[in-house]
Amino acid sequence: MDVNGFEANPSYGEIEEIQDEIDKRFKNFKKFDIISDPPFNRQFDKKKPINKHSPLGISSQLTEKLQEECVVLEANLPNSILLRAYENRTDLMSAVIIGPPKTPYYHALFFVDILFPSNYPTCPPKLFCQSQGLDLNHPSLQPDGKLFLSLLETGEHWDPNQANLLQVLVAIRRLALNFKPYFTESEKREYNRNAIIFTSEAIVRTLERPPRDFEDFVAGHFRQRAHAILMNYKEHMDESKGMTQLFIKLLRVLEGTGAYCLTNSATAPFSISAAFISKPIPLI
Repeated sequence: MDVNGFEANPSYGEIEEIQDEIDKRFKNFKKFDIISDPPFNRQFDKKKPINKHSPLGISSQLTEKLQEECVVLEANLPNSILLRAYENRTDLMSAVIIGPPKTPYYHALFFVDILFPSNYPTCPPKLFCQSQGLDLNHPSLQPDGKLFLSLLETGEHWDPNQANLLQVLVAIRRLALNFKPYFTESEKREYNRNAIIFTSEAIVRTLERPPRDFEDFVAGHFRQRAHAILMNYKEHMDESKGMTQLFIKLLRVLEGTGAYCLTNSATAPFSISAAFISKPIPLI
């Protein structure tokens, strides 16, 4: 069983496990880890709190509180959430959340930058979702990275004596990403179709430029789930030129991870493109 709690032959896709460095690094990727420094392209890099009594600019009270949070996170993070804390910027963390099943966001990865204000936990942490500049067709996730969650509202929803980052991350996956609008059947199909399109484009961009410190996880995650991702896309796919072209783009980047399927009648692997396309369709 790997870091995400999946068996060697997961039921959601017939992906051959190729024992190479990608698989090894993926299986060894920790759900929680503390590394030295955050990447320079994160949203909150320049927002450094100033405290003359601390060489890191962070108060001892906040440092102590975040150390307690790290203990809770390391022991209780679910398999669908991974997190990196930073030794030289204890007020920053980065998380990745796997989209929940039975939603258009299943299998997609949502990267969240986290900043703890100097008065945390009196005030909630600030979160920024790396949306890849895309409108993911979701009321809680904005193209500019803003994330709306009632738990993050100071007042009746945020209880500094009870709430913590673990609750916030779990709430994002259970509540925000499980958003189910009250639509008619045709409206629901259209909503899911649009969400699938934007989510698939985000998968392509994530594979092309994986966030630093999560490269090994991104490569292994999408290799393992390539077949399921493509099947999910096909369920919502129409015959429009745009969806066909995006499907080909998605297929190509997934093949770039080394993903292969197995036929039902043979054990030899073949390119996943053969499983979905009988004739090559050129991208325009």
